[in-house]
Amino acid sequence: MDRFTHSPGRQRGRTSQHALLLVLLVSIFTLVPTATTRAAGGELTVMTRNLSFGTDLAPIISATNEFEFVTAVAVAFDQAQSTDFPGRAKAWADEIERASPDIVGLQEAVLWRTQSPADFSPTPNATTVRADLVELLLAALRSRGLKYEVVFAQTGTDIEAPGLFPTGLVDVRLTQREVILARKSTDLKLTNAQGGQYAARLTVPTVIGVPVALPWAWASVDVRFHGRSFRFATTHLDPISGVAQQLQANEFMAGPGNTTLPIVWVGDFNSDAEGTVITGVPSATATYESIIAAGYADAWSARRALDPGFTCCQATNLLNPTSTLTERVDLVLTRGPFHVGKASIVGDEASDRLPSGLWPSDHAGVVVNLELESGS
Repeated sequence: MDRFTHSPGRQRGRTSQHALLLVLLVSIFTLVPTATTRAAGGELTVMTRNLSFGTDLAPIISATNEFEFVTAVAVAFDQAQSTDFPGRAKAWADEIERASPDIVGLQEAVLWRTQSPADFSPTPNATTVRADLVELLLAALRSRGLKYEVVFAQTGTDIEAPGLFPTGLVDVRLTQREVILARKSTDLKLTNAQGGQYAARLTVPTVIGVPVALPWAWASVDVRFHGRSFRFATTHLDPISGVAQQLQANEFMAGPGNTTLPIVWVGDFNSDAEGTVITGVPSATATYESIIAAGYADAWSARRALDPGFTCCQATNLLNPTSTLTERVDLVLTRGPFHVGKASIVGDEASDRLPSGLWPSDHAGVVVNLELESGS
């Protein structure tokens, strides 16, 4: 809001000017809603954040012999560890401290585990934790005096394979999770927390003869906030197959999205909201358009339509010196009578990088202030 200044000294018609100023101020506060006059139900801040599991699995899938395979597994694990999960967790906590979200949807909130020696079990069974991104984030939040809790964590892809390290063959296990965090607050009443894996998924062959399923997942919770109810959900849609991605979006809308409650659906959709060419290959897919056509609204577009708001993607090793974000795939979508307030991107500026030069993630996060209008 613009500030009004009053020059000191005598002025003719001072009483009239005071009266005019009063009228102007009344008009301004009537026409421009503020948080206190608009927020009969309170303003809620939501955040979506892809944490990045820190490596590229493509060389494992494309390996042409067993030696290439076990070598690629070890390289992928070492690359992930080199992205400094503890340091990046502090950066995520800094983002949350500044944005102060009430509810957060996390994607790629992975758990890295190992087992030595490798037992080549077809069922993932490694239990030695090497990095738990959720626990690292919660610890960083606690160190700042911020009280958040896990509402629900849904496992998606859970894969394990032997890697060849200097110490020998070690099983490496990667568990993908979609997670909802919420601020501990008496203002938030949370019920019906649930999650699931999408039936539509890719299964890829490997040179060791064991096909690997790559399911993605969703998690949701019903929220009561200042007398208003809605459903909050987070997801990660398929980054490889446009067909699987569209089917997953359809599953969500027919499943947890099929509710009479207003809904806030956040996540990494891997479908570029700013894309102009549709090839069917992520992120150039029609998934975003199909979701909007189904009645969802894009909070970023509602508030900042002229700003591309790119969120993807930095280099896999997170060390690119200049940001390479050129797509908007991380979204906050709503369905129902929501008023969109401020919308912002986090983790996209050079100043957000760690002292080592690492970006907090290969994605930027999105923070949106929402108000659920009366009658909900």
